[in-house]
Amino acid sequence: MKEKLGTIVGVIMFAVIIGGMIYVNVVIEISEREIISEIILEGNITLSANDFLIGSDLNKVSEYPELTLQEIKSRITEHPYVAKAEVQADGVGRVDIKIVEKNFMAVLLMKSDPFLITENFQLIKLKRKSDISKLPVISNVNFNRKDNDYESFHSDELVRAFKIIDAAKIVNDEMYNDLTEINLRHGGDIILRFSGISYPVIFGKGSEGKKVVILSSIWKGLNKKDKLFKNSSYVDLRFNNEIFIGKPVNTEKNG
Repeated sequence: MKEKLGTIVGVIMFAVIIGGMIYVNVVIEISEREIISEIILEGNITLSANDFLIGSDLNKVSEYPELTLQEIKSRITEHPYVAKAEVQADGVGRVDIKIVEKNFMAVLLMKSDPFLITENFQLIKLKRKSDISKLPVISNVNFNRKDNDYESFHSDELVRAFKIIDAAKIVNDEMYNDLTEINLRHGGDIILRFSGISYPVIFGKGSEGKKVVILSSIWKGLNKKDKLFKNSSYVDLRFNNEIFIGKPVNTEKNG
C-alpha cells in the first residue's frame, strides 16, 4: 500500500514539475516577445508603401502589439502584387518588410476591366492608385471564355506582345520606355503606339525580335522627327527587311 502511495505521489510531483516548467517557459516567452510599434515597408514600385500596408491589413497601429512576425509575413505575402517578402525585427519595436513585386509585363485591357499581367500570364486586377506609367498597355486581345476566369490567360497573341516587350527591353531602353500601347486588333496586324510619336507603327505579325531591331535602327530619326519622318502618317514593318513610311495624301491634288 505504501509503495502504491509513493508511486502516486511521485507521479503527481512529476506532473507538477513539468506543468511548472511549461508555465514558466510560456510566461518567459510572452514577456520576452517584442511589442511591435512600427512597420516599415521597402521595395515597392507599383503602389506606395502605405497602400501596400492598407491592402495587407497592416495599417492599424493600434493592432501592432498583438501581431507576430509570422502574422505580418503571412499578411504581406497574401497581397496579390507581392512575389516574396522578408520580415525582420530590430529588437526595439520596429519591423522592416522588404518585398519583391511580381514581374508585371503590361496592363491588359479585358473587356471593361484593366488587369496587370505577369511574365507567367497571371492576371491581377488593377488596384486604385497603382503606378502603371512605366508599363505598356495591351489592347484588343481576343478573349472568348464564357466562364470569366480572369486568374490567368495565355494566347498566341499575348506571346507575340511579350516578345515585342522583351525585345524592346534588350535592344533599346529609350524605345521600350516610350512604348505606350500594343494593339493586338483581335488577331489582326499588330499596331504599336509610342509617346512623342503622333502616328502609328504598323508592326504586323511574326518575326517580332527582328522587327524590333529594325525599328530600333530608325528610332532616333522617328523620335527626333528627322526630315524623312517629319510629315509621316505611319511606319509599316509588315514586309521583310523593308520599312515603308506613309505620307499624308493631299486630297486637293488627288481628288
